Amino acid sequence: MCAAAESVRRYSRFFKTQRAVKVLDYGTGTMRNACYLSERGFTVYAADLPEQVAKLRSRPAARQVKRLLATDELSGSRLGVDLVLSTYVFNIIMAEEERHAYLQTAVANLKPGGYLMMEVRCRRPDEVCGHSCDARLSPGTCAKTLSHGELDLMLAPHGMRRVSHYYRSHALAAIYRRDGTPPG
Repeated sequence: MCAAAESVRRYSRFFKTQRAVKVLDYGTGTMRNACYLSERGFTVYAADLPEQVAKLRSRPAARQVKRLLATDELSGSRLGVDLVLSTYVFNIIMAEEERHAYLQTAVANLKPGGYLMMEVRCRRPDEVCGHSCDARLSPGTCAKTLSHGELDLMLAPHGMRRVSHYYRSHALAAIYRRDGTPPG
């Protein structure tokens, strides 16, 4: 049995109810979320960086997904999934243009009306960007943490609107839905 992120466990029933059963786990890491959903009857595609995919191919978990893709394959795939999962990916992608490219690829593989679940480390009001952030970051801001408002601003140009969110002690999980028209 796979131990998925709390947000994936929490929202899996909602996604089943919405018939969002064809899933792309974009930034799959160890495949814990992909395995969890596969074990519950979802059809799962998993994607990560080419070097991570090379490691994953030999693991038994790779047999639980419909297809394991390297991110360089994903941009042309147009999978038409009902749901894209992104758990903590935006906490490691720092450059704005890389985040934009990531979102473009996510939306390109998502069918109109489909969902995107973003989970990120959240910024607490009393949190100050500390020594763990590098010099690329602007003073007083920490790109390693995000609020739902910041996610909303990043996702709106991609035709995504937030339908739900919740905060835990260190995390924010937000569900977005793609509108029926392609983002322009």
